[in-house]
Amino acid sequence: MKLALFFGIGFAALAAALKQDPCAGCDESLSLAYQSCAREYGNPCAETDEAGLVASGPGTKKDVGCCLKKDKHDRCMQCKSMDCQFATCHTNKRYYSERTLVMEDKTKTKEAYESHDAKAMKAAG
Repeated sequence: MKLALFFGIGFAALAAALKQDPCAGCDESLSLAYQSCAREYGNPCAETDEAGLVASGPGTKKDVGCCLKKDKHDRCMQCKSMDCQFATCHTNKRYYSERTLVMEDKTKTKEAYESHDAKAMKAAG
C-alpha cells in the first residue's frame, strides 16, 4: 500500500515536471519550414476530396506535416504577442521578424547617433 502511494506521488510529480511549453521551438528554422510549406501548398490544412479539390466537408488534408508546421507557426505568433510581465513564460519576441528588427537595431547604435548629432549641431550653428 505504501509502495503504491509512493509510486503514485512520484508519477504525479513526474507528470508535473514534464509539462510541455507551447512556445518552445519558435525559431528561424520553423519559420523557413512554414514558408516553404506555404509556398507549395498555400493552406496545407485545407481538406480536399477524392478529386483533389478543396471541399467544405470532411476529406484529407493537403499535407499533414506542413499542417502541423502551420499550426506551430500560428501558436508561435500568439506566443510572440504574449505579455510576460513577470517572466512567467519563455517566448521568442523576435520570432518571424528577426531580419527587420536587426535593421531597426542598426539605427540605434552609437555611430548612428553620432552622425545624427553632428548634423543637428551643424544645423544649430
